[in-house]
Order: sequence, then C-alpha cells, then structure tokens
Amino acid sequence: SQKELVEDKNKRKIDKLLKMKDIKYRGIFSGRTMKIIGFVLMFFAQVYLCIGIINKFIEMPQSILNFADVMLTLSFFALPMFLSANFCVIMTSKKKIKKTVIAYSIIAISIFLLVLFFFYRYMIGIGRALNPDNPAEAYKFAETITKGAFGKIINYNVFVDLALFSLFYFFLFHNPKKLEGKKSVLAFRLCCIIPVIFAVISAILYGLYNFGKIDLPVAVLAILPCRSLTVYAIFFGIAFIIKLRQHLFAKWGGTQEEYELYAKSNRSSLEISVVSSIIIFVVCLIDFVLSQINPFVVFFGIGFNYYYVFSIPVIMLLSYTRKTKSSIWDYIMIAIFVFAVIILYLETGLFIISKT
Repeated sequence: SQKELVEDKNKRKIDKLLKMKDIKYRGIFSGRTMKIIGFVLMFFAQVYLCIGIINKFIEMPQSILNFADVMLTLSFFALPMFLSANFCVIMTSKKKIKKTVIAYSIIAISIFLLVLFFFYRYMIGIGRALNPDNPAEAYKFAETITKGAFGKIINYNVFVDLALFSLFYFFLFHNPKKLEGKKSVLAFRLCCIIPVIFAVISAILYGLYNFGKIDLPVAVLAILPCRSLTVYAIFFGIAFIIKLRQHLFAKWGGTQEEYELYAKSNRSSLEISVVSSIIIFVVCLIDFVLSQINPFVVFFGIGFNYYYVFSIPVIMLLSYTRKTKSSIWDYIMIAIFVFAVIILYLETGLFIISKT
C-alpha cells in the first residue's frame, strides 16, 4: 500500500543517516568554553557599571568612558554564550537540564535578594536619615537614587533570563518518568508557554516603563528578565527547530535510541550550528528592519539587537560533542566570577573614597 511504501522510504532515510560515515569536522569550542567566554563578558559589564558609578562622583576622561562603552557592547554577547552552553546540555545530557534550571534559579533569586537587601537596608536608611519626618519622601529618594545610580545593575540580572530559558528547555525536552499517556506528556510540554508568557509580559512592562506610562518599583525591576523579545525569539526558535528535528526523526520510523545516537555525532552538531546561525541571521534582519520602520520598538527591547549576527562565527565554532571531564570546574568558574566582581566593586568604592 501507499502507506507502507512511505514508511519504508522513511525508514531507509533513517538507516542511511545512521550508516553515513560521521564527518571529521568538530568546532574548537565546547560548552564549557562558551561558559568561560560568557563569564568574561559578564565581567566586562560589571567594569562598565563601575566606571559609570565612579563617573557620577569623579569626572572620568573621555578615553575611559569610551573604553567602558566597548566593555558594554562586548558584554551583550554574554547571554548567547551561556545559551549556547545550555544547548550543549540539551544535546548531550537530558539529565542535567533540571540541575541547570535549579542552579540558574538559585543564582537569580540570590542576586534579587541582594538587591533588595542593599535597597531596603542602605538606600532607604540614607533616605530616612535625610528625611526623618517624611517616610514617603525618604522612600522616593532611595528609589530615585537606586534607579539612577544603579539602574543598570538591577536591570542586568541575566540569570533570570537564563533560568527562564532553562525552564523552557526543561518542559520542551525533559522526559518525566512519572507521566503516562500522550495527554499528560502534551500538558507537560505545553508548560513551556509559561516562560514565553513571562517574557512577553516583561517586555510590555519595560516598554510602558520606558515610555513613562507606569512606574516599576526596584523589587520588580530586579526580578524581571532583561533581554528583549528579539533574543527570546532567536533561542526559542532554535529550541523548537531541535524539537521538530526530533519529531521528524520519530515520524520517519527512527527510535529514541537511534535519534540519541545520531545526536551525538559531529554531523548533528554542525547541523545544529548551521540552523542556529540561519535563525540568528533571519531574526536579526527582522530586528533591523523593524528599527527602520518604527523607531519606537526600541522601548520594547526590539530594534537594537541586530548586532547578535556577529555571534554567528562563534556559534559555527561550537561543537557540543566536545565533552568536559569534571563538572566541578563549572562551580569553580562561578566562584571566580563572584569573587572577581566583589573585588571590582570594593576597589571601585575605595577609589571613590580616596578621590573625594
């Protein structure tokens, strides 16, 4: 019958794909390398913020301010590096997805709590000291200073974005053992809409906030994701393509074991890099076109993200088939980053005190 002929043809596709000799090309970057680059670029963002803080007290030379702008521009590429590392987790070890969600969530919440502690313990304390008889004015003063002097810090909790992306991956790719039946699995998969809705609502709130239509308290700004809809479109799109590829493999008659076998090949890794690069290029092109059609889209985080197209060469050099031996280095990287940031801010404070 026609159905049997189609099934036989699809099965031959799978067999040919699995028997095909794997390619030798393998990118020089591993998932861990991408994380290292990401942490370095995030540190650049902190350098930019510290120079900005110093400049509010001491006028800095224009050359230093130009250097800070370069640091800021480079830091924008931190998120693509971390997300690329997440894709490596997806393609090599589904078991680590849950751990990734938990790790990024803990870091994001910790940064959020630190911001609240700083705001309520110190900034409001200063406000009350200056306005002892007017609590409302003291709070307004603390909020104004925090948003003005440290606005980019409370809007730069990139780990909120990473937690949302990881949660999206979790619902889309994790296979819960306790769920039985197609309806239960489908309901679980549909939960990936939750981080998407959160991202859209956040973009709308930021847009209204930037337009001056609403006011967002420090506590809200510190927990909202800071990336634009353009970035979410890129990486949600890549995740959906990977999921679609997995679905087509099964539709053609391939088993889950056969798919995982092919997914571990260099050919599959290069294929994902090529598809990802195409998606990044298309979305960045749309972002640029929208910025030319309506400049007001910038208030919603759209129209200034087309520079992400420059991450394509790095994506093409990534290979998730490059395995890392020990996961302890991932925690060491975080510790080094946190320690370096603390030292940077302490040195910034000491420099301001010494010059004023």
